[in-house]
Amino acid sequence: MATRICSYNVEWFDHLFDKDNNLITFEPQNKKHKELKKQLEGLKKVFETVKADLYGIVEAPNTSTTTGNQSTVEKLKNFFLHIGLNNYEVITGFISPGKQELALIYNKDKLEVKYKPGGTNTKKNPPFDGVLEYDTDDDKIKEIYKFYRPPLEAEITIKQTNEKFYLILVHAKSKGIFTSVDMVKWEKENLRNRRKLFAECTWIRRRVDEWLDKNRKVVVMGDINDGPGMDFYEARFGRSAVETIMGDIFEPEKMLKNYVGRPKWGQYGWEPSSTRFTDRFTETPVNALIDHIMLSQDIPCSSDKIKIWNPYILDEAKPIKFDLIAASDHFPVTADIF
Repeated sequence: MATRICSYNVEWFDHLFDKDNNLITFEPQNKKHKELKKQLEGLKKVFETVKADLYGIVEAPNTSTTTGNQSTVEKLKNFFLHIGLNNYEVITGFISPGKQELALIYNKDKLEVKYKPGGTNTKKNPPFDGVLEYDTDDDKIKEIYKFYRPPLEAEITIKQTNEKFYLILVHAKSKGIFTSVDMVKWEKENLRNRRKLFAECTWIRRRVDEWLDKNRKVVVMGDINDGPGMDFYEARFGRSAVETIMGDIFEPEKMLKNYVGRPKWGQYGWEPSSTRFTDRFTETPVNALIDHIMLSQDIPCSSDKIKIWNPYILDEAKPIKFDLIAASDHFPVTADIF
């Protein structure tokens, strides 16, 4: 029986919880609480329908790095108890210095999951909570890069078959610009964001190479915040961040597979798509494929085993269309492997 893995960016998941890590008590007359209740009900339906064995949650609830009161693990455990999935466990990795975390939620009856941070303690392949020295602008000077949300690394064992694979859950640098700037500053921000995104994805790819060299089966999934085929800067730099993670065409045996394929530009933007954003200049919504699951070539899968739960495209998702929309501004992506 296949193991279903899911990458899911849940928009501001933390807003559903109080300071004691419990789901908030909704006040019927509070407009914001009405929206949050609708989100909670939508998430319940989404998780019941998707039925994954392993969820990689992007924008997971917060953990406090100062007081210690806030806990991603406790919040997600309370969420799953609320929706009736009592056999699920939660792990996190390096905690971010701000809001939103990365978390893995897994069926403990089917899977054994261990937090396994990699890295060789070298400048080329440091741990994800360290710093990377990398020349992104070809000026022969290496810049210093650091993850705001360090990727979550884990060793996954399928209990029934003892099959093992290694997973990296990612929330890469956003290319979005969220402050008012003139066109000159806008251009500089775009270039800076793209270079940081490339540095992060190069770092992730070096970890993939480390694991592949150890003959490990590898999965990289999450919100990569990139295409391919997303914007002008991809053509300018000659590649996308997704392709950076996938690998070098001159080492085809080490390339990760992305079974969704290259998105195509259509009437409403890129298709297939896992989210949409508002174009800064036209102020129109544009579809985008930025949530990905990439697999090493020794992990059995096929294009018909990959699903983007976009209710405008996937027939299986249409019955829960309004639940998906209420739950998050991203749609889940699943892969049935092994």
